[in-house]
Amino acid sequence: MDERLIQAFYYAAGGIFLGILIAIAWSYAVDSHASPVQIIFITALICGLLGFLFPKQIPHWFRALWNFFS
Repeated sequence: MDERLIQAFYYAAGGIFLGILIAIAWSYAVDSHASPVQIIFITALICGLLGFLFPKQIPHWFRALWNFFS
């Protein structure tokens, strides 16, 4: 259980960087009233939650999202 919590923390930290990338891409592509801080927070929360629930699958999803937005 401790290992899963540590993995969730690492993926949440990675989600912060992914969230920054998504917020930048979002600002160029979509004109909405979504706050960049809100986008980063939600991305970090989702990555951390998925990292805890599905520790074997999140690296593949994270890499796919990273490649999509970079």
